[in-house]
Amino acid sequence: MIQYINIPMKILVTPDKFLRLTAKSVVVYDKKLEKQISEMIKTLKSAKDPEGVGLAATQVGINRRLFIVTLSGKPEVFINPTITNQSKAMLSEVHPKKKDRWLEGCLSLPGIWGFVDRPYSIEIEYQTPHEGKLVPRHRKFEDAESAYVLHENDHLDGILFTDHILKQGGQIFRETKDGLVPIGQI
Repeated sequence: MIQYINIPMKILVTPDKFLRLTAKSVVVYDKKLEKQISEMIKTLKSAKDPEGVGLAATQVGINRRLFIVTLSGKPEVFINPTITNQSKAMLSEVHPKKKDRWLEGCLSLPGIWGFVDRPYSIEIEYQTPHEGKLVPRHRKFEDAESAYVLHENDHLDGILFTDHILKQGGQIFRETKDGLVPIGQI
């Protein structure tokens, strides 16, 4: 089960209605937003067992199009992200054996896991803070990183990973002291 050590911001959990909001664009980058980003990074780093990979602003009660994903061991800030392209190839095509894929989980759905079939690669445009201002970025992500970015981006539109499992007819698992237990075919 997820544990938090000295957590700076409260992470909202389902069924909190805030998690279903469509977030508003960031218009101004100021000291307040800079502090919120810093607190979000600290909050993400505090999530242990399992470690958090990403955190969207809506998960901590901030109605802004902003998320953080840990890539290559460093937190990357995505502001006003837009997916500009995604592959037709899905993760299940690239990794046909489930043992070669990974279960998705979410800090807002503690102890819940499932396989989500997402596009293998994506391209995304976003802004990121640099020297006190927002700078535009365009990047391509593949495989697990693509899934991480899409998962967090979904939060900004009020979508949870379990919504994808429902649409895809997948199975959801609950974490117990004895391991993962299926909680039903959806």
